[in-house]
Amino acid sequence: MGYSLDAWLALGPDPALAVLRSFPVWEPDEWQLESSCEAGALLDLDTRELLFYLDLDYERRAALLDGYGATWPGWQIRWAYNGISDVTDALGLPSTVLEHEPWDSTDLYRWGRAAADEEPIVRYLVTVGEVAYALDPYAGQPWQVGPALLEQLTDGHRVTGWPEVPRGGLHLDPGSRTAGIWCIEPVLGVAERFAGRWPGWTLQWWEDRYDEQERRAGGTFVPPELGAGRFELAERVQDHWVYATAEMSGHWPEFRNDYGTRDAGLTVDELQRGCDLLSGPEGDRVDVGAEAAKLRRWR
Repeated sequence: MGYSLDAWLALGPDPALAVLRSFPVWEPDEWQLESSCEAGALLDLDTRELLFYLDLDYERRAALLDGYGATWPGWQIRWAYNGISDVTDALGLPSTVLEHEPWDSTDLYRWGRAAADEEPIVRYLVTVGEVAYALDPYAGQPWQVGPALLEQLTDGHRVTGWPEVPRGGLHLDPGSRTAGIWCIEPVLGVAERFAGRWPGWTLQWWEDRYDEQERRAGGTFVPPELGAGRFELAERVQDHWVYATAEMSGHWPEFRNDYGTRDAGLTVDELQRGCDLLSGPEGDRVDVGAEAAKLRRWR
């Protein structure tokens, strides 16, 4: 379900509410383990605020937030950097409603390592002064390891050219014993947990501002390209919603019923307008009418 949340939220509050109101009541073990709840959202209709998080890379997330700015006018869009605990905190629930796993491992690769023939992917960039180390998806979040991390950064991790913006970064200044963290994955209470893991160090929390690491470490990430990401989002929204448009109602018995998408009552023209907003004024456009006609011919 988390895989589709970006598309279900993308058209704005009314279509999003139609979907969310159709969801079943989740069992506690489906969401209360903090580290395994992959996506979540809270719509506050009184304050007109959307709080959410998803599993996305940096470029897709940046494009999504840019697109949501067009389809959620008058709403404050907030990213839940701590994951599901930000949602439960906003609801005023006690922290004990969630199961919090301890940060008790000093092994950066506690879950294993990549095979030698796997294509390298950078998930986190750690900088110590101006020396950069790239960590792959097999690494845990490096700030959870504590100072033992420094002994595990090897020449094999070192990079000179910086990659595309990864999912998170950690900058360490051993002289001042200062650390800076930015991350778009759930950081699971790093602001509260850091001091216990890095005694004597001071934390600066940068949310998604990777430029803070660039400025201190003297490197430059390959910046995200929003145009392609916004068009890809519009395509996903079309694919998730075109089956539910009023013009397709004669074929509904043959099509999947994605939760409350039909309850939104969208027409092809309304879906087209939403997709155009997501693509942006200068972006490529999807053709919802053509896609709907193609689906009807196939049936």
